[in-house]
Amino acid sequence: MQSTDLKQVLGEQQSEAQALKSLWKEREIAATLQGYLSSQTIKVIMGIRRSGKSTLCLGAIPPGIKFSYVNFDDERLTSLTSDDLNLVYETLLEIQPNAKFFIFDEIQNIAHWELFANRLHRKKLNLLITGSNGSLLSRELATHLTGRHLSLELMPLSFSEYLHFRSIPLSEGVTTEERAFLKNLVQGYFDQGGFPEIVLGEPQGPYLRELFDKIISRDIVQRHRLRGSQTLKEMALYLVQQSGSFASLGKLQKAFDFPSINTVRTYLSYLQEVFLFYELQAYSSKIRERSTRPRKYFICDLGLWSALNTKPTIDLGMRLETLVFLHLKRWGSPVYYLKEDRFDVDFCVTRDRKPEVLIQVCYSLTGASTAEREIRSLIEAAHRYGLHEGTVVTWDQESTLKEDGIAISIVPVWKFLLSEIRR
Repeated sequence: MQSTDLKQVLGEQQSEAQALKSLWKEREIAATLQGYLSSQTIKVIMGIRRSGKSTLCLGAIPPGIKFSYVNFDDERLTSLTSDDLNLVYETLLEIQPNAKFFIFDEIQNIAHWELFANRLHRKKLNLLITGSNGSLLSRELATHLTGRHLSLELMPLSFSEYLHFRSIPLSEGVTTEERAFLKNLVQGYFDQGGFPEIVLGEPQGPYLRELFDKIISRDIVQRHRLRGSQTLKEMALYLVQQSGSFASLGKLQKAFDFPSINTVRTYLSYLQEVFLFYELQAYSSKIRERSTRPRKYFICDLGLWSALNTKPTIDLGMRLETLVFLHLKRWGSPVYYLKEDRFDVDFCVTRDRKPEVLIQVCYSLTGASTAEREIRSLIEAAHRYGLHEGTVVTWDQESTLKEDGIAISIVPVWKFLLSEIRR
């Protein structure tokens, strides 16, 4: 690319970034990122496409502070190679002299980008890097930038962020009127999900289907040079509709005619590295046992489930379980499921590799047998691991009880989603 053309593209991107910065809305990890800004280590924000990584970085920079911005996902920059990166840097200095921060979006698109980042780091420049391929970024960071970077993951909006983006304030104590209002709002979040542009008004179906197609075709098929793109897409759509269910590698191999189990494992890893799905393993103190037990896969956002689902009926219980899982994922502590002869618990949050929080998910506890089964599993698991309490998340039921020395809290999902994020 000619330097004059590059300057025009980067100049346009800089103007767009300035405009985007003015639209910034607070995110829950913004304070953490702002706390990192004074450090000379490279700040790396990872997450699925369009989760708001660029806006997060732009908004974290204090008003009045100069910055330079490059979006390497721009189709006009696809011909760039690592040899061009120094010219990019020189052009940025022309466009924005004395920039205090450099934001590089999707820089993993350029081979050997980490050497360029390392060189700028040695110049004591303050870098913020975003990427939607966790594996690619992590591998290069671990190889070339060990100890010189800090990483954060940005997910689509939490329920609290969803309310904030919709300019809905909450009082310190939730009133009866707000309680009814929140039930309606959580239904909207349940259907719409948390991609920022959807919450701000983009048409959900076309936007999210286009996003899904782009992730599959560009971030996985093109990057890994796969031939079976349609098969991968069909498997991904199947996993969307089965979110929260156990995924048998053997069944997936047969259903989609993969040549081997290893191919299934590889494709599942591709879907995870672009943050489209998250994996949930069984809890065990033995690593080998965890690796051999069945796993569940959860879609990263319920809006995608709504946009891509083709089933005539919707399993509300599994959707609710996905919503709870995504909230737990934001806590930052390891999450597993528990399944032994005497109990089956949906989620177990651990601390220091030991179970600390037990959570069961049930859309409704109105049936006596359902309530007995879910609560009994919690009690048995609590006794097994020396805990004294457990939680059942439902759609709208709320109560407390104590049985066999175990305190059980039954909470509506809106209240659970507004519970404090543990970091």
